[in-house]
Amino acid sequence: MFRTARMIKILLPVLLLVAHVLPLSSNAHATDLVMPDPSISPEEVVAIQMKALQFNDNPIPDFGIAQTWSFAHPRNRAMTGPLERFGTMLKGPAYGMMLNHASHRIVPVAGDGEVANFDVFMETGGGRMVYFSWTVELVSGGEYDNCWMTVAVSMPRDAGQQS
Repeated sequence: MFRTARMIKILLPVLLLVAHVLPLSSNAHATDLVMPDPSISPEEVVAIQMKALQFNDNPIPDFGIAQTWSFAHPRNRAMTGPLERFGTMLKGPAYGMMLNHASHRIVPVAGDGEVANFDVFMETGGGRMVYFSWTVELVSGGEYDNCWMTVAVSMPRDAGQQS
Protein backbone atom coordinates (compact mmCIF):
# COMPACT_ATOMS: atom_id res chain seq x y z
CA MET A 1 0.00 0.00 0.00
CA PHE A 2 2.81 2.41 0.97
CA ARG A 3 4.64 1.64 -2.27
CA THR A 4 1.50 2.29 -4.34
CA ALA A 5 0.86 5.60 -2.58
CA ARG A 6 4.51 6.59 -3.12
CA MET A 7 4.29 5.71 -6.83
CA ILE A 8 1.11 7.77 -7.20
CA LYS A 9 2.81 10.69 -5.44
CA ILE A 10 5.77 10.46 -7.83
CA LEU A 11 3.86 9.73 -11.04
CA LEU A 12 0.91 12.11 -10.75
CA PRO A 13 2.96 15.32 -11.19
CA VAL A 14 4.89 13.67 -14.04
CA LEU A 15 1.67 12.67 -15.80
CA LEU A 16 0.28 16.17 -15.41
CA LEU A 17 3.45 17.65 -16.89
CA VAL A 18 3.48 15.10 -19.72
CA ALA A 19 -0.15 15.96 -20.50
CA HIS A 20 1.06 19.52 -20.98
CA VAL A 21 4.03 18.38 -23.10
CA LEU A 22 1.83 16.38 -25.47
CA PRO A 23 -1.19 18.55 -26.13
CA LEU A 24 -3.92 17.26 -28.39
CA SER A 25 -3.67 20.31 -30.64
CA SER A 26 -1.72 19.92 -33.85
CA ASN A 27 -0.55 23.54 -33.66
CA ALA A 28 2.32 23.54 -31.18
CA HIS A 29 4.09 26.73 -30.26
CA ALA A 30 7.17 27.43 -28.16
CA THR A 31 4.77 28.30 -25.34
CA ASP A 32 3.57 24.66 -25.38
CA LEU A 33 6.96 23.49 -24.14
CA VAL A 34 7.30 22.71 -20.45
CA MET A 35 9.97 25.11 -19.31
CA PRO A 36 12.37 24.73 -16.38
CA ASP A 37 10.85 25.77 -13.09
CA PRO A 38 12.06 25.36 -9.49
CA SER A 39 8.94 23.28 -8.73
CA ILE A 40 10.00 20.52 -11.16
CA SER A 41 11.96 17.72 -9.45
CA PRO A 42 15.09 16.09 -10.91
CA GLU A 43 13.22 12.88 -11.80
CA GLU A 44 10.43 14.88 -13.43
CA VAL A 45 13.02 16.64 -15.62
CA VAL A 46 14.25 13.29 -16.92
CA ALA A 47 10.68 12.00 -17.32
CA ILE A 48 9.64 15.08 -19.32
CA GLN A 49 12.63 14.71 -21.61
CA MET A 50 12.25 10.95 -22.12
CA LYS A 51 8.51 11.15 -22.79
CA ALA A 52 9.11 13.95 -25.30
CA LEU A 53 11.77 11.90 -27.09
CA GLN A 54 9.50 8.84 -27.07
CA PHE A 55 6.89 10.83 -28.99
CA ASN A 56 9.34 13.12 -30.79
CA ASP A 57 7.06 14.09 -33.66
CA ASN A 58 3.92 14.71 -31.60
CA PRO A 59 2.35 17.21 -31.98
CA ILE A 60 4.77 18.43 -34.68
CA PRO A 61 8.07 17.10 -36.10
CA ASP A 62 10.97 17.30 -33.63
CA PHE A 63 8.85 18.72 -30.81
CA GLY A 64 10.52 16.17 -28.51
CA ILE A 65 13.97 17.43 -29.42
CA ALA A 66 12.90 21.01 -28.67
CA GLN A 67 11.38 19.92 -25.36
CA THR A 68 14.56 18.09 -24.42
CA TRP A 69 16.66 21.14 -25.35
CA SER A 70 14.54 23.32 -23.07
CA PHE A 71 15.90 21.35 -20.08
CA ALA A 72 19.55 21.33 -21.22
CA HIS A 73 21.71 23.01 -18.58
CA PRO A 74 23.33 26.26 -19.78
CA ARG A 75 26.77 24.52 -19.74
CA ASN A 76 25.30 21.65 -21.77
CA ARG A 77 23.81 24.13 -24.26
CA ALA A 78 27.21 25.78 -24.68
CA MET A 79 28.69 22.40 -25.65
CA THR A 80 25.86 20.99 -27.79
CA GLY A 81 24.00 24.01 -29.15
CA PRO A 82 22.41 25.76 -30.81
CA LEU A 83 19.15 23.80 -31.06
CA GLU A 84 19.75 22.80 -34.68
CA ARG A 85 23.13 21.27 -33.81
CA PHE A 86 21.61 19.55 -30.76
CA GLY A 87 18.91 18.08 -33.02
CA THR A 88 21.51 16.76 -35.45
CA MET A 89 23.33 15.11 -32.53
CA LEU A 90 20.12 13.47 -31.30
CA LYS A 91 19.34 12.16 -34.77
CA GLY A 92 22.86 10.74 -35.16
CA PRO A 93 24.07 7.18 -34.61
CA ALA A 94 24.78 7.56 -30.87
CA TYR A 95 21.45 8.96 -29.68
CA GLY A 96 19.05 8.42 -32.59
CA MET A 97 17.61 5.34 -30.88
CA MET A 98 16.11 7.65 -28.24
CA LEU A 99 13.73 9.13 -30.78
CA ASN A 100 10.40 7.33 -30.91
CA HIS A 101 11.60 4.59 -28.54
CA ALA A 102 9.13 1.95 -27.32
CA SER A 103 9.44 2.39 -23.54
CA HIS A 104 11.70 3.58 -20.75
CA ARG A 105 12.22 3.28 -17.01
CA ILE A 106 13.99 5.86 -14.85
CA VAL A 107 15.94 4.58 -11.82
CA PRO A 108 17.43 7.05 -9.31
CA VAL A 109 21.05 6.41 -8.27
CA ALA A 110 23.36 8.18 -5.83
CA GLY A 111 23.49 11.96 -5.94
CA ASP A 112 23.76 14.90 -3.59
CA GLY A 113 21.74 18.04 -2.92
CA GLU A 114 22.78 19.75 -6.16
CA VAL A 115 23.35 16.81 -8.52
CA ALA A 116 20.95 13.93 -9.22
CA ASN A 117 21.88 10.83 -11.20
CA PHE A 118 19.63 8.31 -12.92
CA ASP A 119 19.98 5.15 -14.93
CA VAL A 120 17.50 5.30 -17.77
CA PHE A 121 16.63 1.89 -19.22
CA MET A 122 15.10 2.11 -22.65
CA GLU A 123 13.64 -0.25 -25.21
CA THR A 124 14.35 1.06 -28.69
CA GLY A 125 11.76 1.01 -31.45
CA GLY A 126 13.54 -2.11 -32.72
CA GLY A 127 13.33 -3.93 -29.37
CA ARG A 128 16.93 -3.46 -28.23
CA MET A 129 17.40 -2.80 -24.50
CA VAL A 130 19.93 -0.10 -23.62
CA TYR A 131 20.59 2.22 -20.73
CA PHE A 132 22.01 5.69 -20.25
CA SER A 133 23.48 7.41 -17.22
CA TRP A 134 21.62 10.72 -16.93
CA THR A 135 22.77 13.60 -14.72
CA VAL A 136 20.80 16.69 -13.79
CA GLU A 137 22.10 19.57 -11.75
CA LEU A 138 20.53 22.43 -9.84
CA VAL A 139 21.31 25.69 -11.65
CA SER A 140 22.70 28.47 -9.48
CA GLY A 141 22.00 31.98 -10.73
CA GLY A 142 20.79 33.40 -13.99
CA GLU A 143 17.57 32.79 -15.87
CA TYR A 144 17.20 29.22 -14.58
CA ASP A 145 18.18 29.80 -10.94
CA ASN A 146 17.08 26.91 -8.71
CA CYS A 147 15.92 24.78 -11.67
CA TRP A 148 17.04 21.22 -12.32
CA MET A 149 18.52 20.82 -15.79
CA THR A 150 20.40 18.07 -17.65
CA VAL A 151 24.19 18.36 -17.63
CA ALA A 152 25.12 14.99 -19.12
CA VAL A 153 23.76 11.87 -20.79
CA SER A 154 26.13 8.97 -21.40
CA MET A 155 26.48 7.04 -24.61
CA PRO A 156 23.99 4.15 -24.70
CA ARG A 157 25.13 0.86 -23.19
CA ASP A 158 23.66 -2.55 -23.84
CA ALA A 159 21.25 -3.59 -21.09
CA GLY A 160 21.39 -7.23 -22.17
CA GLN A 161 17.76 -8.27 -22.57
CA GLN A 162 15.86 -8.01 -25.82
CA SER A 163 12.12 -8.14 -26.30
